[in-house]
Amino acid sequence: MKEPFSLNFDPEPRAVLERDHEKEINHFHFQPKLLFAFLTPDVISDFLARYPHKKLGFFDCFEGETPIYEVDLDGQKITFCPAKIGAAAAVELLDWLISYGVKQILAIGSAGCLVDLPENYFLVPTKAIRDEGTSFHYMKPGTYIDLNSRFLTKTKKLLNQEGFKVEEVTTWTTDGFFRETVKKVKQAKELGASCVEMECAAMAACAQFRGVDFAQILFTADSLKDIEKHDERGWGRDAHEAAINLAANIIANI
Repeated sequence: MKEPFSLNFDPEPRAVLERDHEKEINHFHFQPKLLFAFLTPDVISDFLARYPHKKLGFFDCFEGETPIYEVDLDGQKITFCPAKIGAAAAVELLDWLISYGVKQILAIGSAGCLVDLPENYFLVPTKAIRDEGTSFHYMKPGTYIDLNSRFLTKTKKLLNQEGFKVEEVTTWTTDGFFRETVKKVKQAKELGASCVEMECAAMAACAQFRGVDFAQILFTADSLKDIEKHDERGWGRDAHEAAINLAANIIANI
């Protein structure tokens, strides 16, 4: 083998262990529209308390069950799921959700700033740097993944209609939360990144591989704009409630 094993992409869609291998037991079927939320449990609980909802199923693993809900947003029924942190965990869950009927995905979560951006500011990634391992199982090796699509265009249009200035960015998706070194931050900025997070590139690759729509809305949290000094600010906590309300309105109307 001439190239590293991790770069040896296999386009075969079927796997030895299939995503829906428990379908004869579970019989789950989820609504096509998914709101995938990287948000705190309290914010998620408050959101569910405001809308009629029911539990459609669950994703089960050693850490327990992740509930999957159907939420009625004023007559528009969507799938709603708390997301898992990190590319591998997020995509394991997302790919499984797709196998049970999800076709349009809007993810919402926070990102660290690499440039001078205020906290709790909304961003839309149109390109992601693939500095994680998961995307390489879903598409050929490369530095970037392009997120531009009609679904993303509709997301940006609805953001504008909500009164938000759409800040289009390149994001740096990394597995190494504690390996954002000075050198790596400089390299990411040189590649055009304005922010950093841990899932976007991988989720986009999964969605493209499975032939479904994907977009993500990010809100700014901590800051690495001063490369040698980390500023945690408020970790974007004040944006969580606004973020889930914004994302719910967009996925309902897209």
